[in-house]
Amino acid sequence: MSKASLEENLITLVEIVKTLRKKCPWDRKQTLKSLKNNLIEETYEAIEAIEKNKLENIVEEIGDILFLTIFLSVILEEKTGFSFKKLVTKTIDKYREKHPHVFKNIRFKNSIEVVKFWHSKKRDIFEGIPCSLPALLAAKVIQERASKLGFDWNSREGPLKKIDEEIDELKRAKMKRKRFEEMGDLLFSCVNLARHLKIDPEGALRSANKKFVKRFRKILKILKKERKGKNLSLEEMDRVWDRIKSKTCRNLSKAEQTKS
Repeated sequence: MSKASLEENLITLVEIVKTLRKKCPWDRKQTLKSLKNNLIEETYEAIEAIEKNKLENIVEEIGDILFLTIFLSVILEEKTGFSFKKLVTKTIDKYREKHPHVFKNIRFKNSIEVVKFWHSKKRDIFEGIPCSLPALLAAKVIQERASKLGFDWNSREGPLKKIDEEIDELKRAKMKRKRFEEMGDLLFSCVNLARHLKIDPEGALRSANKKFVKRFRKILKILKKERKGKNLSLEEMDRVWDRIKSKTCRNLSKAEQTKS
């Protein structure tokens, strides 16, 4: 483990990136735009590491994001002359300004007032929500911001009723474009319900995806063993699916009883 200071290590990391930009064919041809997907991938890898709660993986993935951030800053300096040092200074100034209750003699009663202060500085309430944000997460952020101005349901009953309405409208929709629109409204309403239940919709859907994949793999494993290479029918897959689901529910019920 290096005994160098944080500043020395950051300088070394910047110099490593600059060396790679000169000597590595792949690194040399990268641009701000070409690295967009890398940034998205690294962020999701960090999210997955955090969800798995494995310290070694979390440290590694955050390190990858740090490296990529410096890589982007080096490219920015090459193209515009805006240095990493200036970028850090600008970021320090920004976050000091965002926290006057910490760095200045201004008081807020609670975290709600802090968030209201942040939003009061925006020209538009929806300013800063990137178009590339995953749709479920974007819907949650949009709804939260509208809620800050009082545009929200008083309880979960509101979004529950709205979901029923959207399902009825989707059933009645005849045209493809209308179905597309109603499906969007239904998903937006589902996010609203998740928000009122204090459930992260993005995390809930990721969990559902993982659960489906896990169960379906079990189905294939069981049926391939039973059918010995013959074609699998929908009825057989449904039968095994219900069996696996029932077993999972029983196990969850036992686990809950053990906790209580």
